[in-house]
Amino acid sequence: MNLNERSCVAEETGEFRLRIYHKSELARMYFPQSRQKTASQNLSRWIQGCPELWEGLRRLGYEKTRKYYLKPEVELIVKCLGEP
Repeated sequence: MNLNERSCVAEETGEFRLRIYHKSELARMYFPQSRQKTASQNLSRWIQGCPELWEGLRRLGYEKTRKYYLKPEVELIVKCLGEP
């Protein structure tokens, strides 16, 4: 089973997995009714509005211009915001 197939299985079962996520993919998980751009903006606002999360991401080496969240970053996001 390749990565895309495993991702689809996780989506079908509603199971959330800690892994690398494209920023828009994770944002759409938190805001499923929103358009991609809106979901990304909303998640960004949530992250920046949580000082503990924002500082934690900075300590992990988060790069705002990167197109994806690394697994440790996703883990911290889920710890602070809850599972999508």
